[in-house]
Amino acid sequence: MDSAQESDQQRVQPSVSELPDSLGEGTTLLLCPFDPTAHDLSLLALAEFGESTDTGVIVTTTRGVEKTIETYTALDDANAQPSICIVDTVSEQQSISAMYETVPTVFTPSAEDVERLVLALSDLTRNRTPDDGERHLVVPSLTPLLANASVSQITDVLDRITGLRTAGGFGLFGLDYTEHDESTVSAVASAVDRVLWVTKQADDEFAFELRSTRGELRELSVSKDPSE
Repeated sequence: MDSAQESDQQRVQPSVSELPDSLGEGTTLLLCPFDPTAHDLSLLALAEFGESTDTGVIVTTTRGVEKTIETYTALDDANAQPSICIVDTVSEQQSISAMYETVPTVFTPSAEDVERLVLALSDLTRNRTPDDGERHLVVPSLTPLLANASVSQITDVLDRITGLRTAGGFGLFGLDYTEHDESTVSAVASAVDRVLWVTKQADDEFAFELRSTRGELRELSVSKDPSE
C-alpha cells in the first residue's frame, strides 16, 4: 500500500453538521488547519453550502484532477451538490485542457506560476456563468502558491481571482499556518472576510473557531494551538 492510499484510509472527516454556518452570500473564508487538505474541509464546505444549480471552481495545488473529482463526488449526494470545474496545477501527466468534459479542466504546469494560474482561471470561467446558480471559488491549499511568490503577490492574486465569483458566490481558501510566519498568515487573512481556525481534538472530534478578519485581525495567532 502506498503512502497516499494509507493516508486516505486514515483521513477522518468532520461531520457536515459540525461546520459553522459561516458562508454567507459573497463571503470569502480562510480555513486554517494544520494541513488544509487532510480532512477535505474546503470540498466538504462546497458540497454542504453550495446549491445543485451552483458551480464550484476548484484550484488543485496538492492533488491531481482525478483524485479531486473522486474525493468530491464521494462526499455527498452528487445530485444535490454543485457541479465543479478544475484548474489542475499538480498532475505530472497533464493532458490537453478538457473544457467540454463532464468536469471541465484546465492544466497549468506549476502551482508556483501564479500568473499562469490567473490566466487558466479566466479561461475556465469565461462564458461559464451558471444559468440559475452562483459560481464559487475553492483553493484547498494556498501554501504551495506561497513557495516562490511574495505575500503581496499572493494577496494581489486573491483580490483578482475572487472577482471571478458571481456576486453571491463564496470563496474558500486553505492555508497550512504551521508552514508560514505570523506576518504571512495575517497578510493572507487580510484578503478575506473571515478565518476559520480548525483543530482536531484527542477524541478525533473537530473544534471550530470563526473569526472576522475585519474586527479581530490583530488577534490572529500562528501558535500550535489557536485556542491559546
